[in-house]
Amino acid sequence: MLAVIVVHVSAWPRADGGADEQVWDSLSLLARFCVPAFVVLSGLLVGYRPGGDAPGLTWLVRRGRRTLIPWLAWAPVFLVAGIFMLGTINRNAPAVANWVGGGAGHLYYLLLIPQLYLVSLLWPQGARAAVVAAVAALALQTALGIDRLYGPVGGSATRTLILWHGYELFPFWIGYFAVGVAVGRMLARGRLRLPATPFLLALPLTAAALLVVNVSTSRGQFAEGTGAFLRPLLPPLALAVSGAVFWGAPALLRRSRRLARAVGVLSRYSLGIYIVHPLVLAWIGPRLTVLTDRRLPVSMAGVAIDAAVALAGGLLLTRLLTATPLAPLVGDTRRPLRRAREPARWAKAA
Repeated sequence: MLAVIVVHVSAWPRADGGADEQVWDSLSLLARFCVPAFVVLSGLLVGYRPGGDAPGLTWLVRRGRRTLIPWLAWAPVFLVAGIFMLGTINRNAPAVANWVGGGAGHLYYLLLIPQLYLVSLLWPQGARAAVVAAVAALALQTALGIDRLYGPVGGSATRTLILWHGYELFPFWIGYFAVGVAVGRMLARGRLRLPATPFLLALPLTAAALLVVNVSTSRGQFAEGTGAFLRPLLPPLALAVSGAVFWGAPALLRRSRRLARAVGVLSRYSLGIYIVHPLVLAWIGPRLTVLTDRRLPVSMAGVAIDAAVALAGGLLLTRLLTATPLAPLVGDTRRPLRRAREPARWAKAA
């Protein structure tokens, strides 16, 4: 979740060229493993069904509600904020239509996940078949990413859709999801135990490849912003981070009860934080330009404060919403702020 916030806060420092701009661009690019990691986790939860039962339509509807209801609720909120608070959306019908067609900013993720859940209904059930499907899906995703940036130039509607809206379409994410499903299937059958070390060793190599390899193309604009999530060299880093966290984090959490509790809380409310934190950042960001407009290392302090406030504020807003009937708007169920205390033993005896 913190990496998602880093992607957003790294846009606040003033970009006026030079080494500072390279630092912030690199930080933003490296942090983009975040959404792919979410997709891997979504696939893992689909695949990890110890009973072996396949997801059905009831499951699909229940999971779909968790993202589609929040999208319908929050898209108008962010539209109003973009027009009247941030000035990022022009006040005309074409601009509004373009914004909504692009998934409503960062809310596009809420439209992507239901597509992957729908595809999962057709996914092979066996663990071995899931591994084969994952290899094929990852190859397909990579090929699509390469074609998107370097394929034949054309003016067809399909090419336009791929360039401008590829990040909203499941084929460009299917490899991540398929890897998650395969891992989940093998875990459910007790067939997969891996050390975190290989993934940790892969992190600097995959990060360096992402930063160093030149991706110059006439379509460079589509490799930036949200399009950066579809870069062909991002999957190795995203999978390395996912593996390092999945197989390495449990040992750390067992050593620190406080850390485990904090991670549990953030995980519990992660979808809500993802949804609402840009509103908090829109509030705190302009108030810290006195720091973020400065050069490094001063701007780093401003960015760190931005990120901390966005995370804490997003968590607070989400927790408050889950205490009300509006909990489904952040993909959750209603949970009172205070749990009812268990009656004392003497009261039970009476």
